[in-house]
Amino acid sequence: MPARGLFTRKKLLRHPSRFSLWLRVGALIGGLAGLGLVVAKISVPTDPALDATVDEQIARAVASPSLDAAADFSAPQPILPALAPALANAPRTLLPPETTPPSERVVEIEVKSGDNLSTVFQRAGLSAQAVQQVVDLGKPAVPLQSLKPGEKISLSTTADHQLLGVDYKIAPNKALSIRREDQLGLIASEIVLPSESRLVTAEGKIESSLYQSATDAGVPAAMVMQLADIFGWKINFLKDVQPGDHFRIAYEEQWVQGKRVGTGHVVAAEFTNQGTSFQAVRYTAPNGKTGYYEANGASLERGFLRYPVEFSRISSTFGMRMHPLYHHLKAHKGVDFAAAIGTPIHAAGSGKVTFIGWQHGYGKVIKLAHDGNYQTVYGHMSRFNNDLKTGSTVTMGEVIGYVGMTGDATGPHLHYEFHVAGVYTDPLSAKLPEANPIPSKYRKDFLAQTQPLLDAMAQQSGARLAGRGTAASTQTRAID
Repeated sequence: MPARGLFTRKKLLRHPSRFSLWLRVGALIGGLAGLGLVVAKISVPTDPALDATVDEQIARAVASPSLDAAADFSAPQPILPALAPALANAPRTLLPPETTPPSERVVEIEVKSGDNLSTVFQRAGLSAQAVQQVVDLGKPAVPLQSLKPGEKISLSTTADHQLLGVDYKIAPNKALSIRREDQLGLIASEIVLPSESRLVTAEGKIESSLYQSATDAGVPAAMVMQLADIFGWKINFLKDVQPGDHFRIAYEEQWVQGKRVGTGHVVAAEFTNQGTSFQAVRYTAPNGKTGYYEANGASLERGFLRYPVEFSRISSTFGMRMHPLYHHLKAHKGVDFAAAIGTPIHAAGSGKVTFIGWQHGYGKVIKLAHDGNYQTVYGHMSRFNNDLKTGSTVTMGEVIGYVGMTGDATGPHLHYEFHVAGVYTDPLSAKLPEANPIPSKYRKDFLAQTQPLLDAMAQQSGARLAGRGTAASTQTRAID
């Protein structure tokens, strides 16, 4: 230490306790001065030369005093405790807290009768705000606004019931996926799986009914109904079919990831009724019109479906009967098709709604007017197609309502009437004009498309007859 300091070296050595006190004071002052310089350097911008001077002064202030190695202090005191109060108030740089993603839980809910998106979300503990956020996605979320009983919807939420995602199967090969993306909110995307269409052929001999024999051959019920519709104006399947009659059918199946997920259309068929054979093929003309035709190009279609609903049996035919409720003979001016409640009812022909609502013994009923002075009536419905009202137009085959037992009904069925010029007519025997045949300009294209289907059906039938007699069976091949 320089001789010109506050105390000479000799005086300090003669009074060690005093020296120790001054040393503590000096260390404290030096520490505070250094801290002040640090704060000043951080808060006030300076030039490089001034920064160097400040750095040098800080170094001197915090350095230990230079004393001879021979100096002997009986109770030296550490400097750091003296600096602790000052350092405790120094500013600190805080690291951002670590964030962890919220825990996710997934719940699958089956849609019940009367459910909508709000009730489904409510069962999962989600708020009305979450429902609105999904609805606000617009068009992608529209399928969620028409949920059907039996469908399933998967919801991903946090432990405190905040919506993270939604998964919903729109179709066998199509799904809606909604995910929450940080700052972007909910994002909707449509997932489409590749599908394969296969051609299936089957045949069988009638033993009791077409429906029973065809389903025994592995033909889905929907395809049996298509078959009945195709030949409906050639064969009365309720009266004309006899044991020993024979059928062949080729139809489409849809497959996704190795699983059959549905059926398509009947593309070719043959029915032999009491020794007379009828053939049908499905053809789409270059102008986009699709229909069923005989092998020679004659149309099998009329302006109406023979059967407007998939039914299990005819519970009451057209004509006089003993009324099941009033127990007296009364004219039954239609045909009753027994079917499960909720079975879709199709418009028998294109036309306009002239009445929709409740009427007398019909219960919930729809009346349609068609070209050519025809009218059809559909009674005892459980509910209507929500899009229909008086004056609405419908196309042949469009779903207009669902089977029920409203009004004067003892069980679920469709009461179906067919009027011609205001006269009640048996819909199972009404004679209607045939549609136009294949135009001559399309005949070459028609034969090119349809003959291979008839040939394939005949070849499969020949192979089965050669191998296993006439037992009903199916063969499958992929459609190119």
